[in-house]
Formats: sequence, structure tokens, C-alpha cells
Amino acid sequence: MTQTQRTTSSQPTGQDSDAQTLGNTSRRPSALSAYRALGYSKVPYSAPLLRGKPQLAAKALSNAPILSQLLELSRDSEQRLYAVKSLLPPPFRESVKSSTLDGDTWCLLVPNNSVMAKLKQMLPSLAAHLRSKGFRVQTIRLKIEGK
Repeated sequence: MTQTQRTTSSQPTGQDSDAQTLGNTSRRPSALSAYRALGYSKVPYSAPLLRGKPQLAAKALSNAPILSQLLELSRDSEQRLYAVKSLLPPPFRESVKSSTLDGDTWCLLVPNNSVMAKLKQMLPSLAAHLRSKGFRVQTIRLKIEGK
């Protein structure tokens, strides 16, 4: 028997060769036991699915009627803040944030009392500026952030 005949005859055929190449499957750890070895008690959670397809949060919000109204109010509040940012003193522009919008009343969040005192003096001019830009606003409330 030649060298090539011995190598071909000694190799098992079919499934046996796959099992020997990959090792015995009963000795190989499963994916779940591999995750447990890394410290996980369960398989890690994947991305949430809505109706079988992953979606962006903005798209999911726009599909739900009540949530789309909230999203619209939030966008309107942000547009109002953008419209008055140029009127705010430069040190306050980054610290003032938009908050709730309830009919003709708009609320701004401020970081502390000193910013609130300064902005209270500016409220009539901010409201007039918003009305000139087409926003319907009668009252602007100030609230300290975190309280």
C-alpha cells in the first residue's frame, strides 16, 4: 500500500470526519454556558422590537397618537427656546432649558436663583418677542431645575 492510499483510507468519511475535526460536540460548551462562564445569568438582551422590526424612537413616537402630541409639544417648546436664545445674556444661553408648554403658558428651567432673578426682569420682552415671531404665549414661568 502506498503512502497516499494509507492517508485516504485512514480518514473517516461523512459525519465522523466533521465530528473529529470540530471535536466531540458533547464536550463543547453551549453558547448559554459560555455566557454563564462570563458572568451572565441569562443570554444578553437584544434591541427591542416593535411589531417584529426595530424602529427609531422618533418613528415609534410619531406612530402613536398620544405620544405624537407630546413630541409635537416638545418640538414647539424647543423652537420657542431657540427663538429667544439670542435675547438671553451669553452666560445664560447654555444653562436655560425649555420645559412644559400648556396652552398659552410656557415654562423655562433655570439652574439657580440668580439666573431666575435676572430672567424675571426680561420676561415681558421675551414674551413680546415670541408673539412677534408668531408663537401664542401669554405667560412665561420660571422654575429652578431639580426642584
